[in-house]
Amino acid sequence: MSKLDELIKEYCPDGVEYKRIKDEYQRLKGTTITAGKMKEIENPRGEIKIIAGGKTVVMANESDIPNANITRVPAVLVQSRGIIDFIYYDEPFTFKNEMWAYTCKENVSVKFLYYVLKNNISYFQDAASRTGSLPQISLPITEEFKVPVPPLEVQCEIVRVLDSFTSLTAELTKELAKELTARKKQYEYYRNQLLSYDDQIEKIPMGELFDFRNGLSKGKEYFGKGIPFIRYTDVYNHRALRKKDITALVECTDKEKENLKVSRGDVLFTRTSETAEDVGWSSVMLDEIGECVFNGFTIKATPKTNKLLPEYCAYCFTTNDFRKYVTSHCAFTTRASLTGNSLSEYKLSVPSIMVQKKIVDVLDNFESICSDLNIGLPAEIEARQKQYEFYRDALLTFAEKGETIFKTDRQTEA
Repeated sequence: MSKLDELIKEYCPDGVEYKRIKDEYQRLKGTTITAGKMKEIENPRGEIKIIAGGKTVVMANESDIPNANITRVPAVLVQSRGIIDFIYYDEPFTFKNEMWAYTCKENVSVKFLYYVLKNNISYFQDAASRTGSLPQISLPITEEFKVPVPPLEVQCEIVRVLDSFTSLTAELTKELAKELTARKKQYEYYRNQLLSYDDQIEKIPMGELFDFRNGLSKGKEYFGKGIPFIRYTDVYNHRALRKKDITALVECTDKEKENLKVSRGDVLFTRTSETAEDVGWSSVMLDEIGECVFNGFTIKATPKTNKLLPEYCAYCFTTNDFRKYVTSHCAFTTRASLTGNSLSEYKLSVPSIMVQKKIVDVLDNFESICSDLNIGLPAEIEARQKQYEFYRDALLTFAEKGETIFKTDRQTEA
């Protein structure tokens, strides 16, 4: 019998109590601060982290943010917008006020909550995906969420085991990840080389190649039924979109369907985010999808000519040159944002259709080698991660108090 089995048998033989997060943990509020202000006060030598979009965007001194709610205790940060995640911090930090954090007197319990929430990430991602064009979880989603609260001795052992297993998993995947990163850098190098041209290739302002339009913004009550709807994350997470990738639905008027229709060859760009680095990522629609509209946090570029292959467009907006242009042409108010007018001024290299086809063939083959999760290093990394998630789930699965056995069958000897 393991030490954890012994602790469970001793301290909670009849099961574990489940409590709402708001009843067990203290909620911490963020700081009201704009993306422009963060850019203004950036201080690499600062001692305080300012977090937005799940990332450490700025290092600042306390004097830079006199009204900030600075957290100096371990806490679990809940990112409500975009990609949902839970982040454990044990250094001084503050965060934008659309996020929130949880802490309590016992540091072990904070880390335990972190692991519990990570183990239930799919629940929160599903809740976020039902809120409209930009995924977002509301405060009650976490406040009312029930978590197991075993005695501190049991929490301590689980945290110890998971910390150890996390470290071991990291070591096992480190070398694999290094090799995969090297391959990806090699791919990005050749992609940029293939998409970099001399002066003999015509460069055309994108305003001559595309018409630009912002997308649909509607209330939550319109989502969940209707016609296919391309979300912000669909664009951010896919270099190319297929019909099968579009799973969200929205109710639209006939005028909205007509004005915001997405067709094969349309290129979608992320229009706004917490940072300039997340703006201007593109995805091209490669299928004829029928009735379909797109969200208001993206820009649709509809081709006006037949000079560009859709498959080529899936690659040509990933170059270093285009990324530098986007980040230097973002506006900063409450968030970083990009406009169709800014995009229209970028001069895009347009080789012949025959050259475009050859480039697409080469990059498709190279990308399949680097990215296919069914072969090689990516598959091995994925297997390690699944193994870790399996054991984490087993350690964090309890019967509620009053049940006779634990769901993981850890107490078969009891």
